[in-house]
Amino acid sequence: MTTSHPDIAVLDLEGTPDQIGVAHGEAQREQIRQYTDRFLGWVTSRAAIPLTEQTLWDSWAPQVAVNERLAPDLIAEMRGIARGAGVPFERIFLLNSLLDLVRFRYLPMSQTGCSTFGLVSEAGTGRTLLGQTYDLPQLHQDYLVLMRIRPEKGPRQLVFSFAGVVGAGGQNVAGIGVCINFLSPLDVGTGRLHSVVVRQILAGENLADALGSPVVVPRAGGAHFLIADREGNVISVETTAQRHAVFYPEGNVIGHTNHYLSDRLQEIEYIRSDSIGSSLARYAALRRHFHQVGDQLNLESLQQLTRNHTAYPRSICAHGCDGDHHDSRTRTLSAMIHVLDEQVVQITNGCACENHYHPVSL
Repeated sequence: MTTSHPDIAVLDLEGTPDQIGVAHGEAQREQIRQYTDRFLGWVTSRAAIPLTEQTLWDSWAPQVAVNERLAPDLIAEMRGIARGAGVPFERIFLLNSLLDLVRFRYLPMSQTGCSTFGLVSEAGTGRTLLGQTYDLPQLHQDYLVLMRIRPEKGPRQLVFSFAGVVGAGGQNVAGIGVCINFLSPLDVGTGRLHSVVVRQILAGENLADALGSPVVVPRAGGAHFLIADREGNVISVETTAQRHAVFYPEGNVIGHTNHYLSDRLQEIEYIRSDSIGSSLARYAALRRHFHQVGDQLNLESLQQLTRNHTAYPRSICAHGCDGDHHDSRTRTLSAMIHVLDEQVVQITNGCACENHYHPVSL
């Protein structure tokens, strides 16, 4: 099975959290330095109020202590990344907060638009499939990585992420997989970063272990976590910083975009006027595809779903609006489908309508 990707760096990392972080930092040193410069420069230059990197850090620094208390191994990994790349820890921590920083409403990061889906049992094979389009502003495109992590303790992991970031999704050798959607609640606060929660899910030896992390508070903000095991148990967990709601597949399949489905969580949802229409349209397109294909859903039909252009360009396969600044144009950075039974991810670099899927194995 393929262990590399023609367009996405694949890192093999092992050891203690510090050793994993240092190896990551060393392998991606130039990319991490460039990425932190571009990301933090973009945030500070395009914010709606006067903002410097120092004033941003002054507001965000209290997050470090709570994450160090609740996830010391992952903070140690971030410190290792910083040393390996020769970048200040503060910049690496801010980079690992790229979704959580949206709590500051004046930051220009409001059009994130991932679409997730889980298939309990594939037609013809019975395999469990878990996938998504991963949509962010285009400046992140150049920094995709896949990490095969063999930690000193816990299961081996195949992690989708960005240079310098500990995790954005993935699967592990125990057959657990996770895909994500950004959600926007009003009850944001001090708590575990999104990237920390993802890696804590992937540290689970079984589904019960994996489900604790997204549910237990405190979290810095809100997200949707679509979690599955290779036996076909698929669970959708919507979160705010302090609340959660759980959903299960309607029959054989489930999907999600970027708005809350729970009535209770909708009460504290922050509606982003520039992105809610896309989320609703993409959710309708997901459900229509599931209904049309029905009991013949398989890997190929889900790959086709990731090419869906309903409500183009703000579609499942997102291409960004022509009037957007280049770096701010939200588009599909990658489409991926985890074949949990086989410990393989099928993944693209960029939009699935323009790029081929390639398999990478754990």
